[in-house]
Amino acid sequence: MSRILVLNPNSCEAITASISACLAPQRRLTRHEILCTDLPDAPAGIESDADVARVVPMVQTRAATAGADAIVIACFSDPGVPRTRAALPGRPVIGIAEAAYYAALQLGQRFGVISLGPSSIARHAAWIEDLGLLSRLAGDREISMTVAEGNRPESLQKIRATAEALRDRDCAEVIILGCAGMGLHRAALQAAIGLPVIDRCRPPSPPR
Repeated sequence: MSRILVLNPNSCEAITASISACLAPQRRLTRHEILCTDLPDAPAGIESDADVARVVPMVQTRAATAGADAIVIACFSDPGVPRTRAALPGRPVIGIAEAAYYAALQLGQRFGVISLGPSSIARHAAWIEDLGLLSRLAGDREISMTVAEGNRPESLQKIRATAEALRDRDCAEVIILGCAGMGLHRAALQAAIGLPVIDRCRPPSPPR
């Protein structure tokens, strides 16, 4: 049995609980241990370039000391993913943004991203360009919320309106939730907009 560490690189226990809830179906299907945890000394949300820079060494340290066979960095900024991969050769290190982009390519020609705010959009664009996928990006629209706000039930209405704009104005064929805290909205959003919706803490299902 392998041990998979799913690391929420902020200090918000509610977000960690949300991620863990999204992983419940995977726990039922696998014999491997899936451990969800966070970083108590990190910011409550990764919402700026400064937040990303602050948590990168924390991510690398936790990944190196967790005794895990594989690590998932459950933040859409993918903080510390390249450095952690370099430090842990032979162990899979997965960033949920990178994984979401590659999953989207299998479901449509162009994908749209729902982001928390303008600084998130800039970070996403730089990473998408580094991955060579910028031509497949239909659009990236923000909801002007914090990580914690995006996790609340009342945020679904604005997330849905943003997804509809990505679909109708930007011609996105797949929608990516650009924050791990939005994961619990995935099923309801997909049912509402009729497009595949990706949250990399939970695999996509075909829209009805």
